[in-house]
Amino acid sequence: MTDESKTMAGDLRSFRDMFPALRTRAYLFSGAMAPAATPVRSAWDTWTEAWSGDPNSVMTEEAMLGEMAALRQAFAGLIGASASEIALTDNTSRAANIAVRLLAARSGGHVVVDDTSYPSSVYPWYAIGRKVRYLPTDGMDDPSAAVAEAIDADTLAVCVSHVAPQSGRRHDLGVLSQAAHEHGAALMVDAAQTAGIMPLDVMAQGVDVLVTTSMKWLLGPPGIGYLYVSQELLGSAPVLDVGYIGLDVALGDWPAASLPPVTPHARRYELGLPALPGLTAARAGIELLSSVGLDSIYDRAGHLAGLCIDGLLELGQHVVTPQDPAKRAAVLVFLHDQSQAIFAACREKGVDVGTLGPKGGIRVDPHGFNNEEDIDRFLLCCRQFAPGDGAGTRPAG
Repeated sequence: MTDESKTMAGDLRSFRDMFPALRTRAYLFSGAMAPAATPVRSAWDTWTEAWSGDPNSVMTEEAMLGEMAALRQAFAGLIGASASEIALTDNTSRAANIAVRLLAARSGGHVVVDDTSYPSSVYPWYAIGRKVRYLPTDGMDDPSAAVAEAIDADTLAVCVSHVAPQSGRRHDLGVLSQAAHEHGAALMVDAAQTAGIMPLDVMAQGVDVLVTTSMKWLLGPPGIGYLYVSQELLGSAPVLDVGYIGLDVALGDWPAASLPPVTPHARRYELGLPALPGLTAARAGIELLSSVGLDSIYDRAGHLAGLCIDGLLELGQHVVTPQDPAKRAAVLVFLHDQSQAIFAACREKGVDVGTLGPKGGIRVDPHGFNNEEDIDRFLLCCRQFAPGDGAGTRPAG
């Protein structure tokens, strides 16, 4: 092992030590909600202690607007954006609804979506009456190419989930953005299953709008979401709802007889205060990720996902997530007609995974804080549900 590898391994062990839940549990469902890390919990507790003992201290301009600005900056740095391109929301769905409304103000006819696209990013298009061109790409060897092929001169936007939560398949954002931009369309990405687990660069990848949440791979609490809107789009994006946070005037300097200027920045889409205790906690999660390094975290999670896929195939399970690391991230899905029983057996053994409801799927989402022992504990729980022939269904790719 090289010195660099030893340092990386040590950093990841220290990273794992910051999650109290892992002392007893194999937590493998960060794509739903990550467990609380010690610094994230500490940031939350610090705010609530101040609120309890000195309420006025959490109502200062710095404690509110300053923390909002700091969180915008932290998230922007993580995705290669400018803080002026970030708006804070309460969840991914809110961010998606705002994004759809501002994109719908542009010229163009329809939006292209596929079966990776999460409902919170698709239903708003239906709600405003925009035509949706739906592509069933599940099972295709190259879903990004299929989506790109469907884009034409009448396409307003392309709306996809970077990684499909139902299959773990990952889109090639560069391919999609190039095709979209060649036809004058915008690329809108739901990054709830990649932001915080793999490096993102919205500028380099040509993403126009990105939405995500704090509570999953970004290690933050619920109640905080993010909206990225590129500077180019912001130049022509409409003002939607108006609140005092998005005004381009000093706090409290609000004329009564006219609308003051609205900021040209993305925070024009923030109406009032977000969940205040979540601000510093969400920033603590991002800072923790940055201190470890997303490259290291992504490599670890990808390695563990590969081990899990191999183990499930040896047990004869029907894995739908691609084996090729370039076609997935850290969401792993396999299908089983006893998914609820598998979930219950795992819970009984202190192993946390997720189920996909009527589809009969099991979700396994290893983060950088997980290790091989967590995967082994999960696979041990699955042994009693293995088919008799032991021949698994291999995913494409």
